[in-house]
Amino acid sequence: MIWTPGREDRVAGMPTTEQWRRLSVVPEKREVFGCDLYFREGWADVLSVFGDDAAEVLGGLAMLVAKPDAVVGRRLGPILEYLADNGFVPVATTRFGYTRHSMREVWRYDWHIYTVDRLQLCTFWYLTNDVLLFLARDVRPVAGLPATVRLSELKGVGDPAQRRPHHLRTKLNPPNRILNFVHVGDEPADIVRELTIFLDRPERLRFLEDLRAHLAEDRTARARAEISALEADCPAHDLDLDATLTRLAPLAGEAAAARLRRVVADGDRISWDELAELVPFEKADRWDVIVTASFVVHNERPVPHALLPAVSAEAWTAQAR
Repeated sequence: MIWTPGREDRVAGMPTTEQWRRLSVVPEKREVFGCDLYFREGWADVLSVFGDDAAEVLGGLAMLVAKPDAVVGRRLGPILEYLADNGFVPVATTRFGYTRHSMREVWRYDWHIYTVDRLQLCTFWYLTNDVLLFLARDVRPVAGLPATVRLSELKGVGDPAQRRPHHLRTKLNPPNRILNFVHVGDEPADIVRELTIFLDRPERLRFLEDLRAHLAEDRTARARAEISALEADCPAHDLDLDATLTRLAPLAGEAAAARLRRVVADGDRISWDELAELVPFEKADRWDVIVTASFVVHNERPVPHALLPAVSAEAWTAQAR
């Protein structure tokens, strides 16, 4: 029997109709996540820890992951400050590392727009160092709006031309739209799915139990300690293109450096393999390679439509009326 959201004969263990309303406002996502392996596993664990309160608890939490570039770019402290300034209190923090599989699964429904060159860059980039995941309680809730949806709206998009002064990414000042520092769970349903991708079950259950025990607390001090420990393991990088190309010139040669500068100046793009021919990856600083690639590698391709519709705060507030 094929299960459909909203039907009373749903498969045992899946969210009820009312729970789905609290988890996602996108009907297509409810349909897809109803069959998604990570969501199903994660939902079972969330239910085992929080019981009937699961959807309500998730609605009050925002999930932010600081990407590898935020770590070496020393944006973790400013991220924590932004959360506090905008009414989000850290209640759980954990360190983890992406794998070539987990990064693809997290953005399974988004990365179809990326070129193969961009995927090769992402694999090189996301596996470079560990990252931090924050769950934060919303202490300035907006009626009808889950916490992670509110933070996602505050995050700002990748394109700097479409960001506003109050957005998190504006405050963090990323070098370009590729190295954009943060990921925020779109909806409560995404928190469930993504925690399952990031954390193996024993670690995930410990994390959820710890969250339940400290849900009402302000754990900013613990978050700061996690930041200090991670930064101690990851040398800082300026993420500056000019400085990067200057450092690469002695290794790659002036001709290769000049070629890369022309590509940047002309707004042109090259393949990942061509970049590998120009720059000796094995000799260069890994982050110098990542920064350069983020400016010069082919990154997107035309696609006919999104795999899942975008989430909007307006849809959530309309549903609440």
